[in-house]
Amino acid sequence: MNARRGFSLVELLVVILLGTLLLVSTYQVLITNRRVFTIQNSKVATQQNTRAAMDVLFTELREVSSAGGDVVSMASSSLSVRAMREIGVVCDALNGTHASTPQLLVRTLIDVFEAQDSVYVFADNDEFVTTDDEWIRAYVSANDTTVTCADGSRAQRMTFSGQSGAFSADSVSNGAPVRSFEHMTYSLDTYNSETYLGRSVAGGSWVPLVGPLTGRSGRPGLEFTFIDGSGSTTGVPADVRQIDVTLRSWAPAR
Repeated sequence: MNARRGFSLVELLVVILLGTLLLVSTYQVLITNRRVFTIQNSKVATQQNTRAAMDVLFTELREVSSAGGDVVSMASSSLSVRAMREIGVVCDALNGTHASTPQLLVRTLIDVFEAQDSVYVFADNDEFVTTDDEWIRAYVSANDTTVTCADGSRAQRMTFSGQSGAFSADSVSNGAPVRSFEHMTYSLDTYNSETYLGRSVAGGSWVPLVGPLTGRSGRPGLEFTFIDGSGSTTGVPADVRQIDVTLRSWAPAR
């Protein structure tokens, strides 16, 4: 008859202790990995937010000309600009822009202009002299999209009723560019209890675009600095030659 020897109490305690240490170590590794994963996700989210905000702002501000009056108003956390939209080229001045009701036949390059669109029309009396160049500001009172240019390309007949005075100072020639624009304001506001970069068209409501953008210790998530030609900060829109944009975003590690 063989005697069977079981585990002693000491051996069982040792096994239990080793198992507990192994479980605790495994749990600590899982907790650490989860924390690292959360931190990385937070970093990626904040980087994506700031990158998206930069793309929105830089795409819009790239065409802004302060000398041409495109900077409407400015503050440290908001900026209103004249944002260019559609573009076309005059293929026929029709009855002449000096007529009582100016009209232009404009070749469409991107999308059609709409009636009541605010536009700029390039005018040039002498193509060899730059000092007489002018951008005429007007609005389209009526628009016919069923016409074509002489070469058969898609066009629009734009009518500028009651605006003969705006066109009387200069002449519009074939090939002159026509741009539509709208006043756009970029600023921070609250959306779903978070701070977002958004924009509003003149007379319209604020619409969130990218976020959340929040600076730590009370610092704003968006900050503009306006620089003049000498490298100094300025508060005069016409003197702006450079716009520095600072974006801040952070997410607490959980």
